[in-house]
Amino acid sequence: MPEDQTTEIARDTVVAASVGEQPAALPAVVPELDLRQIKEYARVKRWCHLSGIALSLAYWIAWVSLAAGFVTWLDNGIDNRWIGLFVAALVMVGGHIVVGLPLDYYSGFVVERRFDLSNQTPWSWLVFQVKTWLVGGILAVILLGGLYGALWYGGAAWGVYVWIGMMVLSIVLAKLFPLVILPLFYPAKPLDSPTLVERLTAMARGVGMTVTGVYNLALSKDTKKANAMLAGLGSTRRVYLSDTLVGAFGEDQIAVVFAHELGHHIRRHILKMIALSAVVSSILVALIWWRLNPFTGSGVAWVGAVAAFAQVMLIATLYPLVIGPATNAVSRRFERQADRLALDLTNDPPAYRSAFDLLTRMNLADPDPPRWEEILFDDHPAMNKRIALADEWEQSRSLRGPVGTCEHTSIPQ
Repeated sequence: MPEDQTTEIARDTVVAASVGEQPAALPAVVPELDLRQIKEYARVKRWCHLSGIALSLAYWIAWVSLAAGFVTWLDNGIDNRWIGLFVAALVMVGGHIVVGLPLDYYSGFVVERRFDLSNQTPWSWLVFQVKTWLVGGILAVILLGGLYGALWYGGAAWGVYVWIGMMVLSIVLAKLFPLVILPLFYPAKPLDSPTLVERLTAMARGVGMTVTGVYNLALSKDTKKANAMLAGLGSTRRVYLSDTLVGAFGEDQIAVVFAHELGHHIRRHILKMIALSAVVSSILVALIWWRLNPFTGSGVAWVGAVAAFAQVMLIATLYPLVIGPATNAVSRRFERQADRLALDLTNDPPAYRSAFDLLTRMNLADPDPPRWEEILFDDHPAMNKRIALADEWEQSRSLRGPVGTCEHTSIPQ
């Protein structure tokens, strides 16, 4: 999914300069590398991101001071705590959407069109947003109902029930994402390339992973950027390659991108990230418990609990900023491990470099962002560091001898 529109599809955008031999002919024409354009795009998106954070913080700080009076006013005309809760949440969260809409439009549509990355019209952009709001609204109702249901009826252990519910919901969403959520935004169909599909599924079998299919994701209806991902859990696990990527990449380059995803499987990164999420979520639930616990029980007046929702949203806005450097550092480490395994599995540094160079040009990915930005916000390593890994890998290989492909190479767990 295009950035700044919804939870983006897992992405692998990489290096700055074209290193290694490019394929003689590519299925589609891609733009030439223009570092000045890349830096300008990164600068504009950076300021949009920071402005969005500042706007959200200011909005929820304002509501923290206004919420008590607003909910007291609601209490004069609403007898039911659940109606009061959902009306208050709708006004607060809906207001946040409205206040942020101009910036979202500028960042997600105007800037993308300015840099020739978007295929959307204003209408299709709006339709995309409406879908995002509807999906987000359903999830918000589930989360809000679960949180306050536990608070009012869960007794002393209500915080434990909230934490368990969050973990179960995250696992269910991960499993259902390719079946229910993704098709709402982008149609997908089985990849029409038998030789490539067989090559990728053979690579997966070689590391003990089963995928239920390789799909061509119609990203081009909205964006010119390229993306790939391994989505789903267990029986719903699928490989998605955007049509923009399939149209511009050769098979060796696609194999490198896919091998990176296999690297995550080999190192059990999904399970490790679930475990990390459990820890991170427990801290967030503890903070929410701290603010809401005074209102435990159905016999307590609902005004205070509902007014405290603004504080919960402020915590939810601040918490990722505080915990982000730690979780991003873990994620960047996992990405480096997956990059190295992609080289181990394919034994093809030229394809690795050329694939990442194409992604850099197609996505206008900044090869060398400011260090503070990388620490605070980036869950992938800086692109120049990723290409440097290929050089390190080649030097290491020259010392340890040749490495085979995934079909007959034992990869350490």
